Amino acid sequence: MTIHQHLPLFHNEHCVYAHLLSAGADFRTCGRPCESHLVHLRDHLGLEHPVIVDVGCRNTVFNARAQSAAGCFPTLLDLGVRRFRVELVRENAAETRQVLTAYAELLQGTRPGRSIIRDLGALEKYGVSAGTLAVVTRPEA
Repeated sequence: MTIHQHLPLFHNEHCVYAHLLSAGADFRTCGRPCESHLVHLRDHLGLEHPVIVDVGCRNTVFNARAQSAAGCFPTLLDLGVRRFRVELVRENAAETRQVLTAYAELLQGTRPGRSIIRDLGALEKYGVSAGTLAVVTRPEA
């Protein structure tokens, strides 16, 4: 069960790296700037969402903030889940150590899930949300 991950926001056939960092028109002429540069898309809140290129030169934009299921850990254990996975995108060595240490402490029972979510700045939203939709009810007649 994945307990920590940066969710992909969208996939794109258009290569942001080739567009921004080369004069090439496609993967044959771009010079593969994705092999030597890192690109992020900055949103209106200032969060930088990493853009990762796959072997087919498709771009995937990942959420800047990881999603965590640490708050659900006791329930997952009760349901019999015993194997947990942590997925990282572009964390450096110090960030990787912080994330792995936090989840090791969770697994050992020495740290609560809420503390991990708070300290890692992770999101804790699951499933499909209503987004900006609002439920409008009619007053009783």
